[in-house]
Amino acid sequence: MQLLRFAAISLLTVAGLPAYVVAAVFPAVPVADIAQHFTDYYGVRQHAQQRVQVTTATVGGVTRPVVRADWYGTDATPHSDFHLLNEQHPVQSARRWYAMSIFLPADWISTSAPITVAQVDNGSGAGTLAPPLALQIRGDQLMLNMNFNHRTGDITPANSARRTVLAGPATLGSWHCMVVRADWSAVAGTGELRVYMNGSAKETFFARLSHNSYAGALHVPRVGLSVPEEAAPGHRVMYADFVWVGDSAASLNDMTQKTPCHAAS
Repeated sequence: MQLLRFAAISLLTVAGLPAYVVAAVFPAVPVADIAQHFTDYYGVRQHAQQRVQVTTATVGGVTRPVVRADWYGTDATPHSDFHLLNEQHPVQSARRWYAMSIFLPADWISTSAPITVAQVDNGSGAGTLAPPLALQIRGDQLMLNMNFNHRTGDITPANSARRTVLAGPATLGSWHCMVVRADWSAVAGTGELRVYMNGSAKETFFARLSHNSYAGALHVPRVGLSVPEEAAPGHRVMYADFVWVGDSAASLNDMTQKTPCHAAS
């Protein structure tokens, strides 16, 4: 089955009335279909088969399809995560929305090393440059880590800017839902980024008229574990909802409704 992608639908004007645009949220298929045909919609980064898999589990008091990500200290890659296929949104283009939700089990062991559990990486330079936006766990806190650069060439981690803000406590046995509205930009004085947590209509982070990415970036949303070498213990598990992406006509409500935090409210 192919990933269904529908562009925003413009309704024809009638009797001189203005046209309306219908928001598109991807994947535009039922959750049951996604769960059954997961790899038709998402790609994975993992050391071995079954590190990232769909399962039915009771999390947050609700039995539902979830994505389980396992990572072991012996893995050859630091990643056990998944991303929406064919989603590479260019910098300096139309607004994009993202909904990414993670669940930390009760036996999660905290560490001072930052463990990334959701991110929008820069696609074209993901191996060397830090993601423009990452949700990380540090100790018992959730942190937003942002990285960006206004240069058009010779872009390196050393000459890029970084900003880290507190997103809230990393509560175990609970869903943490992140909705992002992004106008990605690598031009100084332009761009906008809003982050909403756990179904709230109030921004956890808001920055406008400020660059927030890299020249040439192709933004790829990912959810799952990215574990630095210094993190312990040797085996980690987390659960996640599917990654959802909205076009420029989407709204905060459209995206929040896709998250487990909405279902629990």
